[in-house]
Formats: sequence, C-alpha cells, structure tokens
Amino acid sequence: MNFLQIEHAVYAMGSSGWWGGIGIFSLYAAVIWIAASRLHGEDALRRFEKGWGIALLLLWIGKHIHLVQADLWNIMDNLELHLCGFSRFLSIFLLLFGWRWAYYPLFFWGIVGGFHSLLTPELTSGDTTYMYIEYYVVHGGILIIPLYFHFVRGMRIGRWTWAKVLAINLGLMIPIGLTNYLTGGNYMFLCSPPKVENPMIIGEWVDGMRVCVDGSFNALPVYLVGFVVAGAAHYLLLTGLFWRSIRASES
Repeated sequence: MNFLQIEHAVYAMGSSGWWGGIGIFSLYAAVIWIAASRLHGEDALRRFEKGWGIALLLLWIGKHIHLVQADLWNIMDNLELHLCGFSRFLSIFLLLFGWRWAYYPLFFWGIVGGFHSLLTPELTSGDTTYMYIEYYVVHGGILIIPLYFHFVRGMRIGRWTWAKVLAINLGLMIPIGLTNYLTGGNYMFLCSPPKVENPMIIGEWVDGMRVCVDGSFNALPVYLVGFVVAGAAHYLLLTGLFWRSIRASES
C-alpha cells in the first residue's frame, strides 16, 4: 500500500492522450450501438446486459489488483467515493439486476459526470496503461449506460427526478466531507478543485481545503454554492432535453 497521494494525470483537450481516450469511448459506444441494434427479445437483451455488467465488475476488481501490484493503491485516492465511482456501481447494479432505482441517479451523475470526465479528463488513480483504458471505459460507460436504458429499454426519469438527485448530492457532502477529513482524500472534489481546465469550476477553494484537511471550521467553503448551482443547472438542462419523453411517459 502506498501512503502518498498519487500524482493525477491530466490530458489537455486536443492532445494525443485526449484523442486516444475519445477513440476508446467512440469504439465502446459503437460496439454497444451495434449489439443493441441486432439483439431482439427480452432474453437476448438480458444476457447481453448481464455479460456487460460482469465485464464491468471484473474491470473494477482488476483495477484494484493492478493498483496494489503497482504500489499505487492508497486510501486517499482509491475509495470509490466520487460521484463517478458511485455511478460505476449503479451501472453494474442496473445491468446485472435491472434495478430501476439505480437508473435515476445514474441518469444525472452518469451523463453529466461522464461528459465532463471525457471533455476534461483527470486520472486520479495513476497513469498506467491499465488505468488509462479503465478510465475511459468507466467514464464512457456511465454516460452510455443510462442512454442505453432510455433508448433501448424505455426507462424514463420523472419531471422532479433532478431535484431528488440534487438532494442526494447535498446529503452526500456531509459523510464524504468527513471521510476526506479522516483520510486526507479529496472525494467528490469537496476539498480542492479538479486540476483540469474546466469553466464549470467556479469559486474559491482554499477555505474548503482548510476545512477538510486542517480541521479549522472558522471559514465557510463558499465554493460549494457554485458547486451546487452548476450541478442544478446541468440537471435542469438534461431534464429539458428529455422533457418530451418525460411528458409522454406521464400520459
């Protein structure tokens, strides 16, 4: 086990590493689209989804084995406590078991988080070949999977699902913030911003770092307001884009 924080790898938009990741995502999306268009019937789709879910589960197990072997595993970076990490497990649950409740937060966390993770990638668990491929499979997957269940399986969000998921985000900040304080981690990026160049990163983060790491609660981490507002704006936009299907499912 490594007790030092891992150096995060960032790929600038338009760089060779960025384009390579987009290539992995595009291939992944093409494979799923071709498979979904050729499979017919409930039994065939369920076999496909279970195989897909098992593959993602094995990828997750392989990730931690690889990190241990590479002496990169640590408690600060490798707990699955980012929203994208939660989305990974929701994806697996949805594929393996068809649990509809997993679809609702995954729709927002996965599509929004996956989009920004592909647009401005930051590898928080090391820059090995395995972790590079794993990053794009996972973050591409959390974007693809809710769209698959929308278009192929007919699952729909409700008109107020965005607000419920936003409330979950707010509720998670307390236990995740405490975990950051105890481990020195930066899960959900509550203590310091991602290192990527992204216009959605708004506000001052220094006070938040002091609250999470040094235990000084004499300053309000005001950046969290921007964090919540940006999340709400994304969720509302996504709801608007799918509004017609929401209304159709209610009629």
